[in-house]
Amino acid sequence: MNPIFAAHAAAIFDGPLSVAATYTPATGASLPIRVIPSIGDQALSFASTSFVAGSGVFLVQVASVPAPAEGDVIAIADVGQFRVQGRPERHERRLWWRVEAKPL
Repeated sequence: MNPIFAAHAAAIFDGPLSVAATYTPATGASLPIRVIPSIGDQALSFASTSFVAGSGVFLVQVASVPAPAEGDVIAIADVGQFRVQGRPERHERRLWWRVEAKPL
């Protein structure tokens, strides 16, 4: 890993795109982290029915959360809590996770 790239990527999580959050694994203690959130509505369809559901995608540093898992919770003050769903995906350079979550 290029240390310059890693330093710049880490700086993104200290910048204005990120927010403070609390990460709570299904088992274990909560920890403060910073995430880059993308929270909005997602249009879904099943058969001939369409509906809109709330959803969230979060970028989380691997250094902060080495092994996120389905069922863990990400909480952001004044926004809400989100339960991790599915399998988090690591960025190709292994610096952050892309975590999908649904509102609680």
